[in-house]
Amino acid sequence: MVPQTGKTLEDFRWKNRLLIINFENSILDSILESSEKKIEERKLLLVEFNKDEFIQTSGEDEIDSTGFLKVLSQTSSTTEWVLIGLDGGVKASGTFQEFSMKQVFSLIDQMPMRQSEIQSRIEDNK
Repeated sequence: MVPQTGKTLEDFRWKNRLLIINFENSILDSILESSEKKIEERKLLLVEFNKDEFIQTSGEDEIDSTGFLKVLSQTSSTTEWVLIGLDGGVKASGTFQEFSMKQVFSLIDQMPMRQSEIQSRIEDNK
């Protein structure tokens, strides 16, 4: 048995939402710079590939890229990004042309777990 070199999708379940992207590698840096607080609030980890080659994550964890690429390929042959919820399920996917970080944040904010997080934060601030 070969030891794993990085974290799998399962390792992030119930800890992080995942946004797996597989297009132009300069996009992650610009997203991180402009949306760092929003990404952190949503427990979102960005995992970036460029033409199926691992580039980077927004976290410090090493990942086993096999499972991440498998999710991309299982969704559709044209899929270039996938949003995975805390429960490990695919919540949305699309092509580069359809990609919008604003839309991703909106989708996350509509999720029941996120609604619960927002409600808890509101109650904690009272």
